[in-house]
Amino acid sequence: MADLKSAAKKGEAEVLVTDAKLVRVVTLLEVIRKTANILVFVILGIGVFLWANPLGWDFLASNSMQIVRRILLAVGIILLFSDYVLPVVRTYKVASRDENGLRLVTRRPKKAA
Repeated sequence: MADLKSAAKKGEAEVLVTDAKLVRVVTLLEVIRKTANILVFVILGIGVFLWANPLGWDFLASNSMQIVRRILLAVGIILLFSDYVLPVVRTYKVASRDENGLRLVTRRPKKAA
């Protein structure tokens, strides 16, 4: 993992991960990233809907629902920034998987000079 982090800091365009345990970790981190990105929209959408109360439901104005709204919005904002704590998948995405290992390519292509 240290070599993978150093490759990300150097800005390598492509990385091949051959260690089976590290392949599982990177795959798990990729799944966590995708799930968190989807949950951000769902949770913040529900939180904003409950906050706006467009249907005028009385129970949404109760104290317990205020707490629920605040918790939903806080969790949504935390998930919004969860990308920054996932070390490698923020920089690389999985390009292919074969018998040699997992090939990662950079998410942001280098700018042409």
